[in-house]
Amino acid sequence: MLRVAIYGGLLEDRTVNKQLAALDIAYFKKAALADFLVALTQRQGGASEPAYVRDYPRWSASLWDLVARALAQAIYGEDQAPPVGKVDLRCAYATRICATIERASADDRGMELGGVEIAQLDPKQRTYTAKFSEDIGGGRSAQFQYGSKRLNVADLLLRAICWAYFGSDVLGPRPKLILPASMVIDGVDRFHVEALTEPARTGFVRYQALRLPTAAPEQLAKADDYVQFLMRS
Repeated sequence: MLRVAIYGGLLEDRTVNKQLAALDIAYFKKAALADFLVALTQRQGGASEPAYVRDYPRWSASLWDLVARALAQAIYGEDQAPPVGKVDLRCAYATRICATIERASADDRGMELGGVEIAQLDPKQRTYTAKFSEDIGGGRSAQFQYGSKRLNVADLLLRAICWAYFGSDVLGPRPKLILPASMVIDGVDRFHVEALTEPARTGFVRYQALRLPTAAPEQLAKADDYVQFLMRS
């Protein structure tokens, strides 16, 4: 399961008392095209109705992409968020918020996979800056305008992701499942690991290292192992 926690202030200063919202993303169907059960709870507003992100291609995009699609379902009940439209300069605003993505499992409790800090640059124009980090995907940043009469920190995070990863206030196209081209070598379907794009390449390498800790890394891995990685990792 993934937990996205949103706090007031900076990442280094976050505490339980500063938590403003939490988004839980859990597997409903674990497969190459997975279904996720989504639950959003906000300090102001309480818990939303459970929602689903369906047929999402695992290991094919940034975790922030999955978070954004989960937020769209939790807030709007749709695969897409509506455009922000004209920014209301008289609206409520946040001076600074931050968020983390953590993985919670039997083996990894509270392992941080990503973080973001969102700060207001110009209160008069409601201009924000967002700086993202991620375990595999690295960093992204964006500058954007945002304003609504009632501040919704979950929606503010959603729009920050959209601007940083899609250059717009709405979500871009869904990622496509990463499937490597295979070749038959001595009767076995294999593929070149280095030809995989991220995050699938690093994810698969880590999966193999955990599964076969004493084995040397393979440059030409079995295609069946990649299928198992998509289904089980």
